[in-house]
Amino acid sequence: MSNVAEYESQLKADQSLTRSILNKIPPETVALAKMRCFSSIKPELLRWLWPGRIPLGKFTLIAGDPGLGKSLLTIDIAARVSAGRKFPDGKDCHVGNAILLSAEDDPGDTIRPRLDAAEADVSKIHLLEAVRQITQDGNGVDVPFSLERDIPALDEAIKETSARFVIIDPISAYLGNVDSHTNAEVRGILSPLAALASRTEAAVIGVTHLRKSAGSAIYRAMGSLAFAAAARAVWGVVADRDDKERKLVIPIKQNLAPDSGGMAYRIEAQTPPGTPRIVWECGAITVDAESAMSGAEIEQDQAELQEAKEWLSDLLREGPQPASQVKTLSQQATLSWSTVRRAHDELGVESRKTGGKGAPWEWSLPDEAIKDAHTGSFKDAHPKTSDLSTFDHQTENKAHNSKEISKVPNIPGVSTFDEKSRFEEGEI
Repeated sequence: MSNVAEYESQLKADQSLTRSILNKIPPETVALAKMRCFSSIKPELLRWLWPGRIPLGKFTLIAGDPGLGKSLLTIDIAARVSAGRKFPDGKDCHVGNAILLSAEDDPGDTIRPRLDAAEADVSKIHLLEAVRQITQDGNGVDVPFSLERDIPALDEAIKETSARFVIIDPISAYLGNVDSHTNAEVRGILSPLAALASRTEAAVIGVTHLRKSAGSAIYRAMGSLAFAAAARAVWGVVADRDDKERKLVIPIKQNLAPDSGGMAYRIEAQTPPGTPRIVWECGAITVDAESAMSGAEIEQDQAELQEAKEWLSDLLREGPQPASQVKTLSQQATLSWSTVRRAHDELGVESRKTGGKGAPWEWSLPDEAIKDAHTGSFKDAHPKTSDLSTFDHQTENKAHNSKEISKVPNIPGVSTFDEKSRFEEGEI
């Protein structure tokens, strides 16, 4: 869906929600505007947890694919703040307490060893495990923390520990019944969280994953665009396309400070054996989020296509296979069917019916598609023009496929009617 279409869709949903809320207001209710003159508002200096990167009293978002060390990144920040050590870019760090909410890592065998490896003062870092609700009979019941319900409990926890910042990892695990893809609902839950940050002057850091779809970096954070919109700073974590062990932390959005550039780190094991920690590189990096994220996306797409080509070649080398069987086996191999179809085109796989009307379609490798035993590459192969069709060459991403539909409009044998029968008979 295009950004414009997504915006229009969300706008309609927001308008519908607003109407439903207004319909619940009694007709005799009078709404009055609440106003403040700026002459009564005292100017204040912006304060920072990490100068120029993570503001105090605001919501910050860290987004990246799994396995890149986003949680380790927050552990590193917590360790530096707890011990008062300088930040990786040399900026001063003031000692403070932290509250950690973690839905994915075990506190005993994962989080504590990582804090120790990062040389944290663990007496200043607190884990919010649950919220205790007192029942009418006076008994306490522990329930998972929910941003939808438990902002007051988090407020009390910040006051009790004098926390300078809060880590919510991942934020999607604490949304309660809120639909993370609905702008109005996400804004409704993030607004009290932002107000909490402002009231307590604590930095709130939310961690989230990236969606796999293409588009501008600001739209890549998982769920609603409202997550990135509510954050005053958004940082993307991606792997360096030229060095997978090198991770890049890149500014996607920075509302409150000039762009100071990104940073790079590697993950290495420390004592106790196997415990990872972050080791930062010196200096800033100049790559921007759009370039880094689009590069990672293209590389992932090409890797998936190569995997599908190798899988399909190995399968068809054993002999022709019914197309329906290929599809079933591709699902078992967790390969995208659209990517397998692209591999079909790249390899020049031949598609033919095994009989008359109603007979299944069959895929087979042409003689030209020979895998090089030493390099793992494929020799050029081209499908016969008699097997081409407008339906046959639709792809998941035209930008990475040289056989676009528009390039074969007048080839003999191309027929939308023939394609329709292929679809109905299970070939596609």
